[in-house]
Amino acid sequence: MDSEPQGYFDYSRSLAVSFLFILPLLLAYEVGMLVMRPQIVSWAGDMIRWLLYEAFGRQAALAFNLVVMLAIVVSLFATRKTGGVRFKTYPLVLAESFAYGLLLTQFLPLVMAYALPMAQGAGSAADGVAHEIVLSIGAGVYEEIVFRLGLMSAVYYLVRKLTDKNWVAVAAAILISSIIFAASHYLGGTESPTIRSVTYRTVGGICFAAIYIYRGLAVACYSHAFYDILVVTLA
Repeated sequence: MDSEPQGYFDYSRSLAVSFLFILPLLLAYEVGMLVMRPQIVSWAGDMIRWLLYEAFGRQAALAFNLVVMLAIVVSLFATRKTGGVRFKTYPLVLAESFAYGLLLTQFLPLVMAYALPMAQGAGSAADGVAHEIVLSIGAGVYEEIVFRLGLMSAVYYLVRKLTDKNWVAVAAAILISSIIFAASHYLGGTESPTIRSVTYRTVGGICFAAIYIYRGLAVACYSHAFYDILVVTLA
């Protein structure tokens, strides 16, 4: 008896599978933070930790990580009931995500060239390429969990209570979460907002939101991480 999902796209889009597949990304970020200890607060997962610490204290960041780990454990049991983890799917998720990340490095500057004159995509000040790569990995994990899985879902739920039009709730969730996503990059005083950089990051947020909706959390996380890494290394 075969209890596996029918195809790659349905299986990889599953939230339970996504939490399992982002575990290597989460571990890479945590190890990188321990080894390199970047001193800057960037627009990566470190920003989420800074927000949690400023708002609720040190235990809040720890609690957030524990919730993520709990979700991974629950996901492991959930996938066992539906045929187990299909490890052969993981390389396909990486390849698909890398393709999206590479496309975004070409697409976002092209959009901005028509929308606003912009010499270069917005990015944080470099503190060494290795440090920036670690922070990029963190962005892939934490920002997608917070802004796409968490914030988008919350906005969609609230707006759906106010209207019977599903497309209105989806559009509001994408737009509001993308604007807040862009605004979060300027917290901590590491960079001043400009129309160009805010627009760039808002459009980027919309792109990641679309990937999250159609391809799930894991692909969104890896696409975000690959995009940031490519921006850092290509720059």
